[in-house]
Amino acid sequence: MSSTKTLLVDEVDWSRLFHAYGVTSDTPRHLHALVSDDEAAFGNALDHLHGAVLHQGTVYPATVPALRVVAGTLHDQTHHQVLRRRDEHGRSRLTSLLEWIDAVGDSASWYEDTDPSDAAEPTDEDIDAFYRAMAADDESVWGSELNHYLWARSIAELPAACGEALTTVSTFLTDKDETVRSAALDAYVRLAAVQPDRAELTGPLLSAVEAASGRDERAVVVLGLGDLGVDTTPWLSDDDPAIRACAALSLTGSAAATAVLVGALQDPLAVDEWFTRRPSRFDMRVHFGLMANVLARDVALAEILPACLSVVRVAQGGLWSNMTWGPVLLRVFPDVEFQPGVRPDPPQNLDDAQKAVLRALVANDDLWDRRDGNANLARMRVGLPDDRDAVARLAS
Repeated sequence: MSSTKTLLVDEVDWSRLFHAYGVTSDTPRHLHALVSDDEAAFGNALDHLHGAVLHQGTVYPATVPALRVVAGTLHDQTHHQVLRRRDEHGRSRLTSLLEWIDAVGDSASWYEDTDPSDAAEPTDEDIDAFYRAMAADDESVWGSELNHYLWARSIAELPAACGEALTTVSTFLTDKDETVRSAALDAYVRLAAVQPDRAELTGPLLSAVEAASGRDERAVVVLGLGDLGVDTTPWLSDDDPAIRACAALSLTGSAAATAVLVGALQDPLAVDEWFTRRPSRFDMRVHFGLMANVLARDVALAEILPACLSVVRVAQGGLWSNMTWGPVLLRVFPDVEFQPGVRPDPPQNLDDAQKAVLRALVANDDLWDRRDGNANLARMRVGLPDDRDAVARLAS
């Protein structure tokens, strides 16, 4: 096994840190395994990073030191031979670890408005007692004031750690391996977006957009430039519809950008097939992200109605109820007041746009399974009955 001692794994007191499942006594072993010759051990280590250190995107006191170790591992050239090994799917360890760093940066953006804990700073004795109780499986520690303090402190430390990792990630922006390059672009954008001087970090991306070899990379760069405050208007006229849409996302006050997105959403399922390697910005279907952006714009319903109708026509139930057509209904019927568990009265005096959306809803067979709780809730929130014929009568 290659050594990671120079990367501070063994210089961190992991007994005074925790992840999603308790004290991080198992984390050092997994961090060492990142550069192990054992492929199974590396796989388990990657699972540990995603499943425990950053469980479902949640940051823990172990997240910042783990990020520093991972970034240090990538920075150390002596590890690159093992990190560039590919698994049976053709993915290198380097790509996988850059994607984990990207995920940490994404999580950091969730907590930008989190207030630091106002609790008094604990003593060393308090912290020792906390970790002894956690190691003994005392469930009460998870709801304690000290747990909240340690969590808030880890949140406060995260942006700086992301900034430190930027230097390492930027070295891979021009890597010869396209998958590495793309993962580095995603991660760079995420890390830079949570920095106070984000506007000064656009240089590497501006260089990357000139060197980008195809749609996937160009999309990540244009998305990133928008996130960092660069005016992406020049790309609204790009020859590639995917690049035009990516440029439009950050231009929330632009009528031209709105028109680009509405045009793209005329065929939502085609939008989902734009990318071979989907930018991490789109954590699910691409058209979900585009539609959420459109619905959040301060524009008249008439401007976005074609997109609303197209999305409803191809929608499914289940998760789609939360991601597309449910939010469309909320946008179309903004005046309905909803209290959980209470169905409001059906909307009255519908205009032509509202009726058009309801007709598209009625015409879609996939949205009327009575066992689909998500679909039922989407209708309930705006006062629509679950009876398809009754909604058809409202639309007539």
